[in-house]
Amino acid sequence: MGCDGGTIPKRDELVKTRKKPEQKDKDAENHCKWRLCASSQEELRSPIVACELGRMFNKESVLEILLDKAKAPECGKHLRTLKDVKELVLTINPSFKKHANMGDGYDDIQSAEYICPVLGIEMNGKFKFCFIWTCGCVMSERSLKEIKTTSCHKCQKPFANEDIIVINPSEEELVIMTSNMEARRSAAKAKNKGVKREAGVLEKKTEKGKKLKTVQNNSTNIAQKLMKLEDPAMAKTKASYSVSKDPEASDVYKSLFTTHAKAVNQTKGHWVTYNPFYN
Repeated sequence: MGCDGGTIPKRDELVKTRKKPEQKDKDAENHCKWRLCASSQEELRSPIVACELGRMFNKESVLEILLDKAKAPECGKHLRTLKDVKELVLTINPSFKKHANMGDGYDDIQSAEYICPVLGIEMNGKFKFCFIWTCGCVMSERSLKEIKTTSCHKCQKPFANEDIIVINPSEEELVIMTSNMEARRSAAKAKNKGVKREAGVLEKKTEKGKKLKTVQNNSTNIAQKLMKLEDPAMAKTKASYSVSKDPEASDVYKSLFTTHAKAVNQTKGHWVTYNPFYN
């Protein structure tokens, strides 16, 4: 008890020190972020989509979130429709070989299935990767910084700085991504309101045109009805009127009609010897 037996205590036995907090395994964390779906934690498989906050999902899991939003995880509560995600255009790594975790086989978790199309960097979490919201093309952040341009390196479509979204961002970058998402959604709402207003103006114009047409049609119908409601005496005079008996018409004018005496007394050909001149 009094250390008279030759026992030598160590420092950690006599002095109690604070335990260091457990640190995450960076390799395991990168494997979860870059190879697994953020919602279902299943292996990422094509088609792969990403949200405006830079999280990658399987498209199937996004559809499940949208169908049952009550059971949606925290990472997918900001998703409203399929317009809130973008399908990623990824470049396949030709040297990547997928190994099955069986027996004593070694699976290199540092190797990645996709690479940057410009610099050939593997997308395994060691380097920052971004995608462009307008086209969905994925490339490394280094390629965008070294080759500054306003068009995509892969598909040549134009984009703005606000359209660049960092995949699996840090906490500071996540705040910027959130503000950009809110600004993008508010701009889309304002645009939709403007389109609806223009559509309403066009509908009003068409309704006015329809009203004018109906007024014109009603006026023509009334005129036709008035034409039918004629004086019966006038109708009788029109029915009994003949040009041959008109004292004001000239003889030359009367000869143009079949009621003239020359036309009535004109000889007609026999039916056997038909002559069109007489008929």
